[in-house]
Amino acid sequence: MQKSRSRTPGSTAQHHNLEQPKEIKMSLDSKTNPQPTAATDIEAVSRQLVALRQDMSRLTETVSAIAGRRSSHMAADIAEGFDEAKHYAESKGRSAEAQLEMSVASHPFMTIGLAAGAGFLVGTLSRR
Repeated sequence: MQKSRSRTPGSTAQHHNLEQPKEIKMSLDSKTNPQPTAATDIEAVSRQLVALRQDMSRLTETVSAIAGRRSSHMAADIAEGFDEAKHYAESKGRSAEAQLEMSVASHPFMTIGLAAGAGFLVGTLSRR
């Protein structure tokens, strides 16, 4: 015994609707996406390389600008540090000079002896 299927107008339409999107999709795909060829692949790769070169160029410019700003800030910081070191050395030099003058004034004979010893040492070393 075979079961007979009753066909209703709606069931035929449902079966037809299921098939239809596949056909439409297949026809659209074949129209919008032609088969890739070696020429289209080469053109696509060429366009991508051009875009990559442009991106790399922009990236290089950006990094250069950032490095330029940082180097100018760094140069200013270094210059400021040298100025501070110079002022520190000048102030310490003045105080060391003042201390040396006081030591020479309070111990004149020892200063003459040290100067004579240093002269003798330099003279001996220069003969060799």
